[in-house]
Amino acid sequence: MSAYVEIPRPHESARGRFTAELTFPVQSKRRAQQHHDVAWALADAHGLEMSTPYKVNPRWSVYEEKWGNGERHGWSDMRRLRVDGPARALARYLVALERVLDEVEALATRAVRVFGAWKRSIAAEPFLEYEDASTMRVRAREFRADVLHALAQRLGARRRPAGERDSSRPLWEQAGAVAEEVWAEAGGVDLERVDESAVNAHLVRMVPAVVVEAERLARAEAARVEAERLEAERVELFGQVHAAVLREADEVDAVRAEQDGQEGLFPVSAARPPLVVPPARPVKPRCAPRRRVPVAERVPAGATHVVISREQVGAFNEGLAGALWPAVSADRVRYAPAA
Repeated sequence: MSAYVEIPRPHESARGRFTAELTFPVQSKRRAQQHHDVAWALADAHGLEMSTPYKVNPRWSVYEEKWGNGERHGWSDMRRLRVDGPARALARYLVALERVLDEVEALATRAVRVFGAWKRSIAAEPFLEYEDASTMRVRAREFRADVLHALAQRLGARRRPAGERDSSRPLWEQAGAVAEEVWAEAGGVDLERVDESAVNAHLVRMVPAVVVEAERLARAEAARVEAERLEAERVELFGQVHAAVLREADEVDAVRAEQDGQEGLFPVSAARPPLVVPPARPVKPRCAPRRRVPVAERVPAGATHVVISREQVGAFNEGLAGALWPAVSADRVRYAPAA
């Protein structure tokens, strides 16, 4: 299993056609995109259909796009690739993909070794006068990324072969020429060679549409059985609580009837209505508790009386203004509450 691509179990998306959604898990986003380009070129060579899934931006909103940080709605997810095709063709592609990615990475590593040998040679001294160890590490990392990009383009035949090296330029500016050198030394990368036993193993892993539907129905049936079990437990708990409440009520009624001398008239429990279990209520999300303002913060220290204005009383008692503030005669206005 390759460390550069994750291959899930292919499933049947149409009659006779299967789909696999590949994931490129390397940490570097640029390197993952280069692996994506290699897988795309290989799928084209095997005659398959490929597409890059769309990834929605979770931070997007109309406000963020127009008046905020300019967040886009989404983009093509270069860490994933969807490949569709016939069963055997797709299985051959998946087997070849792991080998091709490993070989391309090995060619990029060989190119980095060429860069290290050039760095220690006499021809590199004029270009290393203003370079130190940290800058050369950055140069080597960028050189490897450029070589891997050139190899991915070479694999898809979208790039014309570069010329030979130019001794008047530093080697980190000639990634294409070094990529052609290591490609020629290794004899290229075979896009068609596969192990038939591995192809048969992938064919066994492929899931027909009938199996996918059966798994979906099995999950739905398991969810239904679990819901029925939870409902039965809820009804049983309601019954136990109801029986306990009836026993307690019967004991209280028996004591009261004995005191009144009416204990033999009729059984009290027979007159009670039967148990009705209410339907299950949906679980509401819990909100954050509101902060209760202490009285000490609402009332000044040492205050014994708090004056509430007429507007505040009216705001808390809308529609009761007439009952709260009855008409007062003119000779008793001075006894009305202060506004």
